[in-house]
Amino acid sequence: MTGTTRRVGELIGLAGVIGSLIFVGIEVRQSSIATRAATDAAVADGFRELNLVLASSPDLAGAFAAYASNPEEAPAEDQILMLGFYRALFHIWSNGHRQHLNGTIDPAIFQAVVQEISAYAGQVPPGADIDDIERRQRLMRWAWESERFIFNPDFQAFVDSVLNAKR
Repeated sequence: MTGTTRRVGELIGLAGVIGSLIFVGIEVRQSSIATRAATDAAVADGFRELNLVLASSPDLAGAFAAYASNPEEAPAEDQILMLGFYRALFHIWSNGHRQHLNGTIDPAIFQAVVQEISAYAGQVPPGADIDDIERRQRLMRWAWESERFIFNPDFQAFVDSVLNAKR
């Protein structure tokens, strides 16, 4: 093989390597986009499912209507219903938080989760019913105090920091 032929061969090989790297980069990017879309859809599905449970459960809706202002006074059955609802909500928030730490959730979706936690923590959005926010705050804090131990320390610290920032 002559020097020129060898160099042409090396250039063709180099072009092949560069082309392969570009292809792999495009594939990784598309995979990241697909992962983020699937994560966003899963978080949205979780919220949708939880809202459907509330909308389709007269017992749960009744428990919230009767005891949201003072959940400690609720009968045990109603406390179990309300805590179950909040446990599911906390799991959705925890999943969003974990995906945020992993970088696989759209920042706007995570910001919506933070905004919801903040509203439940007592931050009053413009135009909101202050009595409703205060009722939600009492209920959420009651549920968090009861169910906090279930969640990983990173999420506990995150929710605690949001709650403490709003006091």
